[in-house]
Amino acid sequence: MSRDAVLVGYVRTAFGRADPRRGVFRAMRSDDLAVAALHELLRRTGVAAHDVDGVLLGAVEMMGEQAHPGTTVPFLAGFPDHVVGLSLERACTTAMMSVHIATMQIQTGLGDVYVAGGLDSMTHFRIPTIKDGMDMESVIKEGGHMLAAMNPNPKLFERVNPIELNGGQGAERLAERLGITREAMDRWALESHRRALAARTRLRDEIVPVDGLDADGAVVSVRDDQGPRPDTTYEKIAALAPVYRPDGRITAGTSSGQADGAAVCLLMSSEAAARRGIAPLARVHTIAAGACAPTDLIYSAIPATRRALARAELTLDDMAVIEVNEAFACAPLALMHELDFHDASRVNPNGGACALGHPVGASGARLVGTAALELARRGERYALATICGGMGQGAATILERI
Repeated sequence: MSRDAVLVGYVRTAFGRADPRRGVFRAMRSDDLAVAALHELLRRTGVAAHDVDGVLLGAVEMMGEQAHPGTTVPFLAGFPDHVVGLSLERACTTAMMSVHIATMQIQTGLGDVYVAGGLDSMTHFRIPTIKDGMDMESVIKEGGHMLAAMNPNPKLFERVNPIELNGGQGAERLAERLGITREAMDRWALESHRRALAARTRLRDEIVPVDGLDADGAVVSVRDDQGPRPDTTYEKIAALAPVYRPDGRITAGTSSGQADGAAVCLLMSSEAAARRGIAPLARVHTIAAGACAPTDLIYSAIPATRRALARAELTLDDMAVIEVNEAFACAPLALMHELDFHDASRVNPNGGACALGHPVGASGARLVGTAALELARRGERYALATICGGMGQGAATILERI
């Protein structure tokens, strides 16, 4: 018999811009960010490290400081030896998949208490901007970015043009195919910044302050996301040049900002939460993954969402809160288009990755946690968190307020 898994805690660091000169976490290791988030998660929930059955953490590039985060981070955090660790990766869905696997562990009775989430320093592991006409072999050989470190198999290039596997190129194709206009994306990105700035106080509820550096190199306590821009206007966004194609629709303003950060969730069986007197934020109602062609990667949240809704026997209209990762502004617009949903006020009400940033290994946990907190604030029943991922891998999570 399947047991209920409940989300009882969620903490993240602020998200800093991935900028080697101005990023607030430019000198901070991503595993140290994860340790800070993990410590705060236990402090806020009152759960002791020795009561945790497992820690599941991911990073999209598991190398260097991000190698084996599921085992090294809890060790760095002082967890006892009996706590089982697991490192995992599934492109941008990584941290949400950590939540899913923790949920399945609880549902199947393998344990009662799990930490799940992810981390990324995109300052230290930069994703290169891939534009039309680039010689990808030269890009890979130049080094200094994550694509070069990955060293993709040349046989991959015999099956697909590697430029087409890039998120920005996929976003251009998706916008063109669905008729999503440049103006619609520009206005969505502007609203993302406006909502993120309006929600700054609320977002502090989920952020643990961590020391970072200001622009002059002085140590400061970072408690707010670095990405939202108070001076952003529609005119400024509309004036930006396309990034990926000379005649394209996607700009830096309608792309998620590369970012540094960590996010973690605490999940328990409902019985374990009741024994400890912990009131859950939400029950994990339904989890699902979905996939599409690797070249349609920005679309991949849609098959995942459809699968989750079908399993739950619910519709998007049943969701009081919908968190869609804004890998690009066309991602939430595509979801609304394909599922015939028109209430934009319920989608990313506290802003999205166009403003907050997208540390790719952490965003999936942020979406789940932010959705749960917003659902509790609204006193409604259901929320959806969904995210697209590289190679056409998407994930979706439906939460239910108890």
